[in-house]
Amino acid sequence: MNDKAVSVLENYDMEVIRTFKGRGTIICDTTKGLRVLKEYNGSTEKLELLELLQEKVSHIVRTDMIVRNKEGELFCKDSDGITYIVKEQIEGRECNYKNEEEILQAFRAMAKLHQTMRDNSDMAGSMPIHYYVEEMEKHTKECRRVRNYLRRLKIKTDFERALLQEYNYFMERAEDIMQKAMEEDREEYENFVRTNGFFCHGDYQYHNVIFVKNDIAVINLERFAPDSGVRDFYLLFRKISEKSDWSLALGEKMLAAYESNRSFTPMERKQLYYRLAYPDKFWKIVNFYYNSKKSWIPDKNMEKLENLVNQERAKEKLLKAIFA
Repeated sequence: MNDKAVSVLENYDMEVIRTFKGRGTIICDTTKGLRVLKEYNGSTEKLELLELLQEKVSHIVRTDMIVRNKEGELFCKDSDGITYIVKEQIEGRECNYKNEEEILQAFRAMAKLHQTMRDNSDMAGSMPIHYYVEEMEKHTKECRRVRNYLRRLKIKTDFERALLQEYNYFMERAEDIMQKAMEEDREEYENFVRTNGFFCHGDYQYHNVIFVKNDIAVINLERFAPDSGVRDFYLLFRKISEKSDWSLALGEKMLAAYESNRSFTPMERKQLYYRLAYPDKFWKIVNFYYNSKKSWIPDKNMEKLENLVNQERAKEKLLKAIFA
């Protein structure tokens, strides 16, 4: 962020003592305490709902409340028209993804968050519900297109040959899971979300879970959306599982930690299975390769592909055990 971004702080009722960089933010030491200046890319109308949701959540789970400016608005724009928001800064440390107890606490906090972020049918209005199957269809089409591209290549690198060698298995897996997920009743799921007024965090990752002494906070709710808690659970569960080689013991503990505060319905559990079973990591590797320069393919690509292949058996074992 540049000086133009910092200039928007003049619109707030506080004196800035100093500023320093955070994760994609500017942290401000002010006379009102620490504040966070952050670029905002969403709808400004959504911010009013965000404030209402934060107020509701804060009674159960601590979060970084959004701050209004001198004019009573929840956002400001710099001279280039870029939108910014200011939030309270919560001092603490990020959840350590290598610490099992902290991971389990993060899942318990997630469940409490989801319990609190329900019964909001009057708030959702016309906000669209993100249906995960549409994303599966899009990713599967992209994988088909890249496979055709690879087959047409006359001269292939070692990575391209290795990628093409693994394509059949992951492509069949993607097609199979996508077809099964498409058989689910979309209207039934959307009614389930709207009727219960469910919202999810939208970006529940370990760096958005902060430990503060004997307390835990969940920050950065700006991507909240009307959806089931499965969306958040899937994201954190997949990321932690990839880092732990899809440990069955840890996977069972993460699910149990969440369900100690909120149980998934049969519909949600089936959706969770489809999300986890779909080879999204393979699509990520394919997508990164296809949209990068082909003249130089990073060694990291081959390493990620090898890790994916090596972890696949452990992933299947976990899915069978949990969703049998």
